Amino acid sequence: MNFDENTIVSLIVVIGWIFSLCFHEFGHGAVAYIGGDKTIKEKGYLSFNPFAYTNVGLSIVLPAVMVLMGGIGLPGASVSVDRARLRSRIWESLVSLAGPLFTLVFTVGLVFYIFSNPPIPRAWLAGLTYLTVLEIVVMMFNLLPVPGLDGYGVIEPFLPATLQKQFGSFSRYAYLILIAVLWMVPFANQLLWGTAYGIAFAIGLEPNLLIYGQSSFIKGAMPLSLTCIGLAIVVHLIKRRIETEKVQQNAGSDVSDSDAKMRP
Repeated sequence: MNFDENTIVSLIVVIGWIFSLCFHEFGHGAVAYIGGDKTIKEKGYLSFNPFAYTNVGLSIVLPAVMVLMGGIGLPGASVSVDRARLRSRIWESLVSLAGPLFTLVFTVGLVFYIFSNPPIPRAWLAGLTYLTVLEIVVMMFNLLPVPGLDGYGVIEPFLPATLQKQFGSFSRYAYLILIAVLWMVPFANQLLWGTAYGIAFAIGLEPNLLIYGQSSFIKGAMPLSLTCIGLAIVVHLIKRRIETEKVQQNAGSDVSDSDAKMRP
């Protein structure tokens, strides 16, 4: 196994994960749009552009750093839904549930593709097999009833307003605390990954192929992760500059219009 092969496997995993993230967030956006929040389309969330969804810090840089440290990139909250526009509490719950369901659909699609014995190199198949396990981990993680995650979002609309307010103020820290627990508490980490591997083996994924994909990904992840961090920062800076220029142009147009109205 050479470096190039490791990098290719890692690239397959990362590209697949980014696409699955877009698919996950598209699920949130699509259900919110159907449920009454038509501003979703105006915000650009009904697309598969990763930078239309993601908070660069939480959804790209932090996950890339976690990969560098031997963990897994976990998506952060991305789609901004105006819940006041949704037709009912049931729709609020469905919006949160949609993300994990779309991740499930993506994972099932991966499994069927792997079982079809596609005419691709074994290393590529190993990468897709490992990606499947990562998707299972992400799905289980997201369904935990912890503030800030989709699992909590499913039940939040039905909680008393006082509890919603208390948990809401805690949500910004809960995500990082949960990651710290998974990182520092061996039992919690082993439970999450052990369950994911158990599910993978139960549905028939080949153990040797999975181990092969995991090993290749770990060896090729570091240079790829550094590249992802660099690209994320560059794109973020370009995006901020474009937005600033648009604001300045609009401000200039408003001033010109105002001056024109004041002229006799």
